[in-house]
Amino acid sequence: MNEKREIKNSNFDFNLLSSREIQAFLIILASDGKEMSLLKNTIDLHFGHKSRTKGYDYINTLCNKGLVKKKNNKEKEKKQVTIHVKKKVRLEYEKLIVPTISDTQDVVRELLRDNLEIMKDMEKYREKIKKYTETIIDAVKELISTTSSSNIKKKRFQKKIADLIWKYYSDEMFETEMF
Repeated sequence: MNEKREIKNSNFDFNLLSSREIQAFLIILASDGKEMSLLKNTIDLHFGHKSRTKGYDYINTLCNKGLVKKKNNKEKEKKQVTIHVKKKVRLEYEKLIVPTISDTQDVVRELLRDNLEIMKDMEKYREKIKKYTETIIDAVKELISTTSSSNIKKKRFQKKIADLIWKYYSDEMFETEMF
């Protein structure tokens, strides 16, 4: 009983709620002003309850702790009870959460900026690889054009091609400081 009075008089604090109560509070916060039976069904679905009263228990607990309030409405001669998050509690919650959201946006912007730089580097590497490949193809074409057709089928010519490719490959690796 004393704890309930402390909660009503204190500011919003997640430490005073169980994890299930926090989840129920977030469901109510997302559906502020909805009919109590709809919120009860949503809470029961979220937690997988089969009990007819468990969702109501979470709503009543949050009402007793002073986080939400019930409001009676009459619509078309039908009594409805809607659940609302108290304004003070919503403001305290937003003070707690909004800095986290803005930090997340900053992190996302930073990641995008880093990935853009990586993508620019990848484009440079693509250009280098394209240039390297074209150089090898041109060198092989020149080797083929300067070699007689009878020597092309010999193993010695294949070794010349392999040596030529290896020469360009080792030059490229030395240039990019891989060796």
